Amino acid sequence: MRQTIRPADYHRQTHRALGALVILWASLILSGCKGPESDSATDQFPRKPIKVIVPFGAGGDSDSFARIMQKALRDQELLPEPLVILNVPGAGGTVGSRRVRDAAPDGYTILNLHEGIFTSKYSNRVSYGPEAFRPIAATGQSSLVICVREDAPYRDLTDLLEAAAGHQDSILFGMAQGTPTNFAGRRLEKAAGENVKFRMVDSGGGAKRRNELVGKHVDVTPFSLAEYIGFEAGGVRAIAYLATERHPALPQVPTARELGYDVVMPHVHYWWAPKSTPDAAVDRIADALEAAMSSEYMSSKLAESKTAPLFLRGAELESHLAARDGEFQDVALVRYEGLPDPVVPVLALVVVLSSVVFSTRRKSGEAKPHLWIHCALTVGVLACYVLAMQFAKAPYPIATMIFIPALAIVTGARTPQTIIRITGIGIVLALLCFFIFTKVLVIDLP
Repeated sequence: MRQTIRPADYHRQTHRALGALVILWASLILSGCKGPESDSATDQFPRKPIKVIVPFGAGGDSDSFARIMQKALRDQELLPEPLVILNVPGAGGTVGSRRVRDAAPDGYTILNLHEGIFTSKYSNRVSYGPEAFRPIAATGQSSLVICVREDAPYRDLTDLLEAAAGHQDSILFGMAQGTPTNFAGRRLEKAAGENVKFRMVDSGGGAKRRNELVGKHVDVTPFSLAEYIGFEAGGVRAIAYLATERHPALPQVPTARELGYDVVMPHVHYWWAPKSTPDAAVDRIADALEAAMSSEYMSSKLAESKTAPLFLRGAELESHLAARDGEFQDVALVRYEGLPDPVVPVLALVVVLSSVVFSTRRKSGEAKPHLWIHCALTVGVLACYVLAMQFAKAPYPIATMIFIPALAIVTGARTPQTIIRITGIGIVLALLCFFIFTKVLVIDLP
């Protein structure tokens, strides 16, 4: 038997569903948006420890540099609160960078990441790069060293590239996929001409690439200058330095430019904050980093690691980053001509579906329009849920707690008991999923 729904009941249910949709939208927007901080709050920054995300494992070049900076800031009391280093390795540095990108823009979560912020974008590991962050400062610079085994037949970079030209794909180039080491190989290929082609071998981090090189699993690989200094006595030989001039610590090693190949690959330690971080927080951190860089302790540590005492901030840093971005675009594995903006089409879909809801008139005994309206409202709730997390930065647990009961309402839940029960289920599911994704699977959520 077909159930007949009275027009008055139908319109009442529709209005309730629309009300739930409006409440959902407003709640998610308000939960994700924060008002501007007061002058007193920013003037007193920082009022709690600053978390520095290093998107690699402990003991590496980035981690070591961050901890040296941490000690300099602490010993000289350059900040009233300490830096807390948190290693978040995974996916070539993108797990950690995504966590900072999506963090609250209050200055209390920042990122220490080198050129990997460019290479991850231009190797299609992530769809964002420096433009997704607010740059704080650049501190310290060295360059990559191209190395072969001690007993390799290549006297210099020219010999290596000539061998690669004569036998394409025969020279095994050790690198970490989507990192500056990967792009160093691509830039050497481009500088040497279209006949030069390495066979790229994903060999991981510096220590692993060194073992692969000495074990004859790869023929050539780049190292940071600090890494090479540590590996030099272990059967590794440098054949080119990717800088504008020779390094005093390696006077016998020519630059690629000297040999006719215009490849320069600086290795810079950058500090980044979430995009909307206030000026007061960014400037306070930059002031502290600049003061630390001028200390005797940092000078001695930079000298030990053969790192030049570079410091950039403000307009000078922006200009530097724009130039670096162009360098990586030249050998990008993917091209970004402007990503499509999903906001307009999704909002247009919501408007169209909402128009259908308001224009549809229920005829007694017809169930099809009733089903269509429920479908339209369901799509609208889903669109609000996604847009609120993506663009209003609504936290995942709060958005999900609101989304589940709202979805139940627009799909037919009416009694208070049912709605309360589903709301409780939504809270439990939201918190459980958040715990599983962030703590067990180590996947960042909005």
